Amino acid sequence: MATDPAIPTTIPTTKAAAQALLDKLYAANPITLGDSEAISDAVAEVNVILTQLNQEDIASRTGAMQAVAADLKDPVKKLGELKGSADAGGEPGEDAGDIAKDIDSVIGGCKSVFGI
Repeated sequence: MATDPAIPTTIPTTKAAAQALLDKLYAANPITLGDSEAISDAVAEVNVILTQLNQEDIASRTGAMQAVAADLKDPVKKLGELKGSADAGGEPGEDAGDIAKDIDSVIGGCKSVFGI
C-alpha cells in the first residue's frame, strides 16, 4: 500500500492511460504472428497493471468506502426489490432483460466494492 499521499492522486490518471492503451491493443489488427504475440503479451501485462492499480485505488479509499457502505445498504436493497417487481409484473422484452442484468451488475458491484 502506498504511503506517499501524492500516489493516490495519480491512480485515476494512470488507470485511464492504461485503459486507453488496452483499448488500442484490443483494436489492433496485427498482420504477422510476431505482432500478434507481442500484442497478446502487452494485453496481459496491461491487465496486470490495471489489476494492481485497482487494488491500490481500493486500498487508498477503504476508509471512505466503509463510511458510505451503511448509506448504500438501503438503496441496494430497494433496487433489488424493484428488479423483483419488474421481473414479476413487467412486460417481457429485451429491454426488461437488459435492465435486470444491469441492476444485477450494479447490486453485485456495490456489494463487492462496499462489502455490503
